[in-house]
Amino acid sequence: MKNMLWYLKKYGNESFDKLEFNEIDALIFAELGYLNFELFSSDVNQEIFIKDIVNAKNAKKLSYGTTTRPRNEKLCALMERTTRYDNIYFKAFRSIIDNDTVEQFFGVTFFFEDFCYIVFRGTDLTITGWEEDLNMAYMNEVPSQRDAVKYIMDIYNLYNRKMIIGGHSKGGNLALYASIFAEIDVQDDIIKVYDFDGPGFLDKTILHTPEYYRIQNRVCAMSSTMSTVAMLLYNVSNIEFLKTSGFTVLQHDPFNWHIASSTRFKRVKRNSITSRYFERSIDRFFNETTNDDRKRFIEILVKIAKEKPDSSLLDVKKKPFRYFRKMRERKKVLDKENSVFYKEFSRKIFRIFRSELKSSIKRKAKKHKKMALNN
Repeated sequence: MKNMLWYLKKYGNESFDKLEFNEIDALIFAELGYLNFELFSSDVNQEIFIKDIVNAKNAKKLSYGTTTRPRNEKLCALMERTTRYDNIYFKAFRSIIDNDTVEQFFGVTFFFEDFCYIVFRGTDLTITGWEEDLNMAYMNEVPSQRDAVKYIMDIYNLYNRKMIIGGHSKGGNLALYASIFAEIDVQDDIIKVYDFDGPGFLDKTILHTPEYYRIQNRVCAMSSTMSTVAMLLYNVSNIEFLKTSGFTVLQHDPFNWHIASSTRFKRVKRNSITSRYFERSIDRFFNETTNDDRKRFIEILVKIAKEKPDSSLLDVKKKPFRYFRKMRERKKVLDKENSVFYKEFSRKIFRIFRSELKSSIKRKAKKHKKMALNN
């Protein structure tokens, strides 16, 4: 399959003069944003060249704890054998994990000859990171969105350079949010915003503001054929859907995105029937539930899922049976009021998705019947 790894093998020694920076490079660096760069320097202002640390020797350490660890290790090994990124360095990374405010944030800036590329990391494996994602279901602004705005403002004030802003998944959401709410002079120097399969916003009015309209033509939002994450909340209307491999959420993995040429991913006309069903179900969920109820449900869910403040999905992977046994135990000790609410809200979610599935099946049958009559 022609994916990012294929691209590095094929074009990894092409200079930017010969092959300009493009959306595939942008996704590669969005994926690099997941790597543990903070383990290699305690000085956020130190200039570290990509070629000096992204290699086979450091691959396991860099990739530890990432959701696509095996492929990230291959990515590191291939990067070592390329010359395309030899002159690119990063600095000014900012990392925040705060269990009290419920925030997981990481931003890093890559410096190219004519611009800098600010990359925001998507959700990591900490329960805190996932909790912050869930909080987007009832909060118009979560802490990492606020810090993303501050980060690009700080980078611009320090270096005063043209900028590309991007990220994958939650990182794409942060890239778009920060670009919308940056000051006008900063917005003027944004070349492009890459939102790679990021979720939308709870407040749909954000995408109808003068701030968004100022950068709208520079936003490149992409998602997969069976898009799920990008269907969450209210997203931009001009998402481009890509040819991808895997089933449903596996298509969220950027290593499964197909490349059409040296500068472009392979597009499809629209997202799949499954994706459109998921989108309608999510819309119904938000229309038929309140912010207060969603907040309460998420707080109970996190209380059941979180064994300790620094809990991670790695805990689940290491001892899955123990973890889920403990979850059941925590669920059993909920007070009666919360226990009843949790069960009823869970059933409500199931009913919404089941009802929409039935409606989708009826629409499809009606469409086929109409086509048969016309023939």
